[in-house]
Amino acid sequence: MNQLKVVARSSKLSLIQVNEVFAKLPNISYTLIPLKSFGDKRLDISLLSGKAPDDMFTRELDEALINGDADVAIHSAKDLPINLNPNIEVIALYEATDKTDSLVSRNNLTLSQLPPQSKIGTSSPLRQKELLTLRPDVQVVGIRGTIEERIAQVRSGQYDAAIVATCALKRLGLQNEIAQILPFSTHPMQGRLAVTALKGRADLKAIFAPQSII
Repeated sequence: MNQLKVVARSSKLSLIQVNEVFAKLPNISYTLIPLKSFGDKRLDISLLSGKAPDDMFTRELDEALINGDADVAIHSAKDLPINLNPNIEVIALYEATDKTDSLVSRNNLTLSQLPPQSKIGTSSPLRQKELLTLRPDVQVVGIRGTIEERIAQVRSGQYDAAIVATCALKRLGLQNEIAQILPFSTHPMQGRLAVTALKGRADLKAIFAPQSII
């Protein structure tokens, strides 16, 4: 295969993750196809509501694989649905460099320093549960958008704070936004990167095998 066709979400973070994967494979040439997923387009859907479709962030990427428009897709592993499209499989999974969550807040206040009834944004029911265990007196509300957009919403005063994956902040070079590393249990796939392809592509599995943990 002379050049791989690679599909990924079009956010800055997603494109950095593509570069991270191919830094492990310096001899592989590829063409990148950036797409907006259903979840990128539908910012009105709260991930805390329980009504978001499982393939919210993968649907369009799956379609590109199935239609033959791309050979592989690169994802944040925690975005993958529990039940993958039956035509698709994970062919590589790369270990996380950081699995923690961070608090981003106005004036860089820590969680204990935030006043009662502070509005804290998250897109994760697990983070909501962990947060309310430590601070049952705050308001936990849904937040959507790219990492940069979420930080901007905090800085503008729309939220008092937001919970963000530490690895995402580090990949974007935004470590200075971290007010606190939180003592939370996080998603088991947090920080990991996954490569998907149509089932039966042993040739593609062989390409992505170096450093993969599966």
